[in-house]
Parts: sequence; C-alpha cells; structure tokens
Amino acid sequence: MKYFIAAYQKLRNIYMSQSSMENDLPMICPSLRVYENEELELLKPQSLLNDEQKKALSIIKKQNVAYELNSVPISPNFWDLNPNNALFDIYRDILDKNNLKNLEENLDQVIANKSTVLYDAKNNETKEFKAYKKYQTAHETTVNSITTHLELFDGLDTEEEKTNWNDQLVNLNNLKALSFSEWKVKGYKDLIEKELARINKISDADLYLAMAQNAKNTFNAAEKTDVISNASIHDINFIPYDFMENESGWTNMRLEKAELESLYTEAKNSNENLPSEILSIDYDESVIQAVEFDYSFVHLKRNWFNKNFMLSELFDWKETKKISDGNTISSDFKLPAITKAMMLFKNLKIILDPSITNETVNNPNQLIYFGPLILKQQLFVNKNNNQKFLKAITNVRTIKSDQLNSLTRKTETVESTKIVSAKPVVAQPATETMKANPVLYNKINVLNNVKNIKVGTPAPVQPPPVKPVTPIIATPIKIPGIFVPIKFPIPITPTGSMVQFRAFDKINNDPIYKCSISIKGTNNSRIYEIETNELGMINQLIPVGEYSVELRVDDYAVLNQNFSVVNTNPLNLDYKLQREEIKFKSFFLVGMICEKMPKIPVNQ
Repeated sequence: MKYFIAAYQKLRNIYMSQSSMENDLPMICPSLRVYENEELELLKPQSLLNDEQKKALSIIKKQNVAYELNSVPISPNFWDLNPNNALFDIYRDILDKNNLKNLEENLDQVIANKSTVLYDAKNNETKEFKAYKKYQTAHETTVNSITTHLELFDGLDTEEEKTNWNDQLVNLNNLKALSFSEWKVKGYKDLIEKELARINKISDADLYLAMAQNAKNTFNAAEKTDVISNASIHDINFIPYDFMENESGWTNMRLEKAELESLYTEAKNSNENLPSEILSIDYDESVIQAVEFDYSFVHLKRNWFNKNFMLSELFDWKETKKISDGNTISSDFKLPAITKAMMLFKNLKIILDPSITNETVNNPNQLIYFGPLILKQQLFVNKNNNQKFLKAITNVRTIKSDQLNSLTRKTETVESTKIVSAKPVVAQPATETMKANPVLYNKINVLNNVKNIKVGTPAPVQPPPVKPVTPIIATPIKIPGIFVPIKFPIPITPTGSMVQFRAFDKINNDPIYKCSISIKGTNNSRIYEIETNELGMINQLIPVGEYSVELRVDDYAVLNQNFSVVNTNPLNLDYKLQREEIKFKSFFLVGMICEKMPKIPVNQ
C-alpha cells in the first residue's frame, strides 16, 4: 500500500500545483475502483453518443456507475462508494424541502402591488421620482465636468496655467457638493433609492426562484417517465470528453524507488485526507524498483446541478440537519462536498528487482498486490532494457468474479496487531478501514455492493451511520509485501497439464500480441490472468478440471470458450479472433477531487 499512497501523493501534488481553487479537496480512494471505457462512455450525454446501440445501452446500464461517481464524501480522510449517499438523491431532497411554493406566492403578491412612490394611479411618474431624476442628472453633469477638467492637466505648460486650472477644480468640486446636497434634499434621494432597493430585491428573488424551479423541473420531468434510469440526471459531461477513446489528457509518469519513498514519507508526515489506519501499515515493497503509469485528471460536469440558488439569502431551509458549514466533511451534514474530478491511471507497470524469478511470480498459492490492485501472476520482460515488471489485472469481469473475491478473502497477514477502542467500532457502508488486515481492506467486497443496486430504483434513504470510534493501533500492522499468501493453498499435484494458448487473426492467421486471456475454473477455485507474447503464445500450468476462457484484445471481438484438462499430457489450444472495432481499456481510480460546499447562508 505504501507505494500506491506515494503514487496518489504525486498526483495530488500535481493537481494542487495546477489548481488555485480553495475549496478543492483531493481524497484517496483506498479500495479497488476500476472502470472500463464502455462503462464511462455510456455516462456521456446521449447527444455525444454516435452509436444508436450505445444510446440504448446507456439508458439501461449507466445508473450503477452514476451512483458511484456521484457518491458524496462523508469522511475527511478518503473517498469511496456510498450508494446511500448519492448527490442526485440529496439534491432532489433539498429541492423538495426548500419552500419554493411560499416564495413564489409572496413574490407574486409583491409584484402585484405597484410602487406608489415611483408612479401614481395613472401610471405616471410621481413628482418625487421626477425630482430625483432631475437632480441626479445635474449631479452627474458636475461629476463629468470634473473628469473632463482633470484630463486637461497634462497639457499645461506654465505655472500660471496650473494655478488657474487648480482654481477651476476647486470651483467644480464646490458645484459637485452643492448638486449632491440638492439631489439629497430636493430630489428625495433617500426615499427613491430605498424604493429602488426594494424592487431590486424582488428581481433577485425572481432570479433565485427561476434557478431553483429550473433545477426542480429537471427531476420532475425525469419522474414523469416512470423510469428514473431514463433521466438525464445520470449523464456526466467529462472533460476531456474523449479521454476513454484516445490519449487526450493523458500523461506518462515513472516514479523511481527513491522518489516513491520520499513521496510516502511526505504523505505520512502531512496526513492530508489520508486514513491513519493505512498510513500506519508497515508494507514491505522492497522488491519494487519503480512504478510507471499514465495518469489523467478527468473533470465531472453535471447539467442538472446548480449550487447557486442555495447560496442566496432567500434560500429557506428549516430541516434539523444542516447542509454544510463550508469546512467539515462528515455525515453530520446533508451535502458537505461534491465529486469534481477523477484521478485516474492506466497502463500500470510495477518494475521489479532483477533478482525476481518467474517462479516467484507464478505461484498459484498467492496473490500479488499493489495497494488495492491485484496484479497478474506473469512476469513480463522489457526487451529493450531487460527490466522485469508486472501488470495489473484489467478485466473487470475477472475482478468482480466470485473466485477472485474468495481468494482475496483468504489472503493472510504475517503479523497483525490487536486493535483497541473504547467503544465498538461501526464500519461505514463503503469502507473496511477498521479491519486489521490491510489486504482485505483494499479488496472487492465494497465493489460487490454495487451489484445489489437494482437498475431503475434509486438508492433508499438511510439514517445517518453511527459515527465510528477511531481505533488505537498499538504497533504498525506487518504484512509480507506485494506477494501475499493464500490461507488455504491448493497444492500443485502431478495432475496438471502445461497448456499452450495461441491466439491468431481469423483472416490472415497472424499471431496476436498482448492478447489478454482470462481463465476461470468452473469446478474449482482456480483463476489465471495471462497475456500472449510476440508469437501469440503463452504457456500456463493448469490443474485437472473444467475451465472457461475469455480472450480480449483491442480491435477484436471478445472470444469466450470452455476447455478441460483431463490428464497431465501437454495441451495445445488455438483461438482465432474476429476483427471488430472494440477497445478494451480499464481505468483505475486512485483518488477523487472533491469540492467542499460553501457555508449555506440560511437560518438553521
């Protein structure tokens, strides 16, 4: 977890050096959040989708991801999924409980009463209003005369001219003072301006009413369809909008070991928006030499959200729970902050110590971690510099699979410490911060909660969670490093076969390089994530059993098949992939830039 925190800290520093917004709040995402390009593309407004099939899919599929990315933070130390605390549910509740109806009725009554100070019964200007405009014009004339006179000074050459100019200036200032006094006394200045201020306030109320009513109409129109998932409130405008389609907005970065250590120390010392439980972990990552990835800050814009009407003095909120105080991030407030931008990275490579062997990596009785990410049990070698590295599993179906979830639960620590607290600790809905095992803390069962959200049904409103008691950790938690053993290993027996997988182009039989192969046991707990080499081949020892296999690579359609290993004889499996314009990209959410809501100026 240490170097994952270091990578986050680097991105945090970069973002804060570019942003001058005082309400920006970078927050780490300590659990596994990975999105495929298709999931995020479906969140784009339908006007930006050219494919009719994608438009249909977006209506059905986008709600779950929208709930994730709109989860309102309730902890000052991290951001994570909380489907019971979604921005559009909170926003709609604020609109419903804000007393717009009374404001609209009062406004209509005020407007109906015409100003008797400015106009008489025949709708003609009153004598006071006429006098006000007359003396206002006279005062403005004297002010303009002074302005014109001041412009003459640069053209004066002699002292006599300057003296005469100064005498005229004194006279003009006296005339200005006199005109102002006449405006105040004879022009009824205080009376008229008090009435104008009242009318301007009505205009402000009208503008506020329009903003609030427009926001409310968005939700009302969506609800009339009877299918909330059809609503545009799940649309998100991404900036850059095409980040999932090309390299727009992406930057490559490589962090060497010394910088990773320095960044982790910086994060630990500053402790800015980072859970103390994570920072206390003594994580051995000595086998890592460097970390390389592409990163992007992708901003989230919502057409339906407008905070300005809540900032008006006319905003009426009489509920017990305050909306925000402009500072505190907690469940004690209705809307303390909103998600603003994702801190994403892709193409992650973990550069390893040269002494690491393939046998060390390809051990079926362990999982390999980089923070919350699970890495492939396959050692890659850069032929240009002979550097050895690991890649992250990017297949979301594999990450969400029951096999990987089960194996993750069975990873163990070498040494754990007792967590002591004064009161029982209540876990938050979207985090496992309080667990002693940091690997379990990072893993997938938070992600699995998303599966339980029914499409077409907004998340139910839950009572505020019990505020957790911060645990006291006696000593740092020790874990073995990136190679984490599984508690109940299944021993390798001679009843396994060396299987050779080969991927070819269906048309020209060319080998397919970097084809991702996901293998899952259908009658055992085995799972493998591997890639083909330049020859389109990869060998893997597979125990006897039944398996499903999925092959994915850019520009080809997904191929799903089954195979069996019945004995120890070598097995050759050939797969021919059909060309199709499909891109398989996965993005890991390292952190979320949130925006603290300002203090809402209401009588609460």
